[in-house]
Amino acid sequence: MPTQSLLFFALLVSTRVLAAEPCKLSNSVPPAALAGQAVRADNWLSPGNIRFGLGQAPRFMHGVSVTPTASPPARPAATQRLDPDRLQLTDPADGRLRSLRFVLENRIDADGVLILRRGRVVLDYRRSGFDPTQPRLLLEATRPILVMQLAKAAAEGRVAREKAITRVLPELAGARDLGKLSLQRLLDGRTGLQWSDADITRWQQEAGWAQGGNGGVRAWLGARPSWPRTSADSVSDLAGPEGELLLWAVEKAWKKPAPELLCDLQASIRSRSPAFWATDATGTPLADGLALSLSDFASLGQAFLDARNRPGRRSLAPAWFIDSVANPSDASDATPAGVRALGPDTGWQYRFAHPGRRGHRTAIVGAYGTSLYVDFDYGTVIAVFASHAERHSPLLMTSLRNFWEEAARPRVADSGQR
Repeated sequence: MPTQSLLFFALLVSTRVLAAEPCKLSNSVPPAALAGQAVRADNWLSPGNIRFGLGQAPRFMHGVSVTPTASPPARPAATQRLDPDRLQLTDPADGRLRSLRFVLENRIDADGVLILRRGRVVLDYRRSGFDPTQPRLLLEATRPILVMQLAKAAAEGRVAREKAITRVLPELAGARDLGKLSLQRLLDGRTGLQWSDADITRWQQEAGWAQGGNGGVRAWLGARPSWPRTSADSVSDLAGPEGELLLWAVEKAWKKPAPELLCDLQASIRSRSPAFWATDATGTPLADGLALSLSDFASLGQAFLDARNRPGRRSLAPAWFIDSVANPSDASDATPAGVRALGPDTGWQYRFAHPGRRGHRTAIVGAYGTSLYVDFDYGTVIAVFASHAERHSPLLMTSLRNFWEEAARPRVADSGQR
């Protein structure tokens, strides 16, 4: 073959490879603070600013923006839709029946809610000014997604769940306490690791959630002189420094940084909107740093439904994992307080919640009301972005559960939509 033909063939192949890239990654650096701004790097996650801050992470955090190159079609609307003014549910504040709109606005402080049934939109609720395509921080709701990715890596033989954390993360080989802790415990969220108030403060600083960091979150983890643990059955809160171990292990298993894994995730759920992964100042992705749009958060829930209905090699997660989180699990004291607030019959498996002792359902519980509920029996997905004043107040969590269970059930007579 002539040299010119070879060059043309190579150029054609490289062009096709570039064209096939599922997303575009670009580094993001927060702009310098301007004098007179009311929301700043030192207060953007305070209760009064949380609604603005969660949707504006690139203003305050380093990170990587991940934009899909394809644009799948919008989801079709269902023939029968939920009317938030007609649907009644119990208000846990006083036991009275109130409209869904009232509960969303006054108990959950919802900014946006998207409900899918059999893949079709039955409710698209938006507070004034809310953009469902804008990526918004999931905070601790990121962690069940990481567990799912680590479970998939284990199913493909990339990592063994029975391995010690120090075998997966040799950078921590000097931490003898971690040598007795398996990756399975990290997946379960039952490591027994004890974090003091000083640890929590330092973690927030090194990760960049608060000011005052020095060398970055993984340098801090690697330099820890000890890793105190209690009994193997104890469980940490939904958030905390151990999430950084989880993300680190996921990246090691897949041999990819988190933004590239996010690109893969976007392709598998057919994302339509940009996403963002916050990092510390050294460029290390953070365990609570994933930001998705509401529409893509709902698409993640739909992908769970699809994975259980049509399991296969390219599924979002292995079949055993989907079945584990879909089926009831034992409720016990070894459950984070934020999950227990959903009710004493709420199970906890692989950092997913299962409200109730019957049915096939699962929930990702985030902060301030942000959550993802999947009912496999009814084929329903409920994605919620919210900005409640408290992270996991009992009133908030009970309101969420009442909403999930009432809205998940199919109805014939519901019509009309905001």
